[in-house]
Amino acid sequence: MSYARAEKHEGEMDRLAGEARPVAERVVQRFVRSGELIGRQDAQDIVGTVMLRLVQRLHAAEAGAEPPIESVPDYVAALTFNAVNDHFRTRNPERARLRNRLRYALSHDRRLALWTIAEHLAGGLSAWRGAQTARREAWPMPESLAARADADRPAEALVALFQAAGEPFLLRALLDTLAPLWLRQLPQIRLAAPIDRPTPLDTVQWRSLLAALWSEIAQLRPLQRKALLLNLRDVESEHALDLFVAVGTASMEEIARALEMPPDQLAAVWNELPLDDLRIADMLALTRQQVINLRKSARERLTRRLRGLR
Repeated sequence: MSYARAEKHEGEMDRLAGEARPVAERVVQRFVRSGELIGRQDAQDIVGTVMLRLVQRLHAAEAGAEPPIESVPDYVAALTFNAVNDHFRTRNPERARLRNRLRYALSHDRRLALWTIAEHLAGGLSAWRGAQTARREAWPMPESLAARADADRPAEALVALFQAAGEPFLLRALLDTLAPLWLRQLPQIRLAAPIDRPTPLDTVQWRSLLAALWSEIAQLRPLQRKALLLNLRDVESEHALDLFVAVGTASMEEIARALEMPPDQLAAVWNELPLDDLRIADMLALTRQQVINLRKSARERLTRRLRGLR
């Protein structure tokens, strides 16, 4: 490669990197502002990882080993979400799971509420919704209350905790209060296979089932697919799209394509999944009952198609 050509090539790489870095930083900043799982140093590390993977992908495309990237911002947004998910799973999967349990209880029990205070998630009793002050550090829970705080009944435990503390909590403070108690009670997450000690064959079969499931989901009618995916839950009513990403069945970019939305739009709601039916109805310009009917039809089709693989 001539000097002039090499200089031009380096300039093009710099231009693409300059276009990509702000996208990665915006995506990561969503999680930093929430004050929950990613610190600022972690955020810098994640952005650095994304930029390295982007450069590797660009070199692979230039060498003909990979197809060209159609949209660098869309690709980087999806790449960043994958890196964030990697961070969550490898750094503290149990705490991430507990956070999802708390968010679900705060969002779905009418006695409780979840809202934001200066871009930080906060939780408390429903009567406190919208309060702009909240506890920012772990609360020294009385032993009598801790003994009754059952991880299998998080909503009941949260109501009792808030009544005793008399104030809302930032979600991070709530995590710091309950993690020492509840992480001993919760079983380990196992995304690779649905049994305690999977053999290599079990794991292959499990991944094959997930691949078949994703293939069938992709063939649903668009509205059925959206109604299903935006509300997709695991057996514990937690966000289940992570499972497809975690085992490599579908990337963030593929999930966004299945939902017919840009990756950055998926990024904006990813941390809130699964969405409730009213929210989905508003996004799809449908009624709540139509959303329920679409999801029911989707599940019935998937059940019929996958019956032989169950």
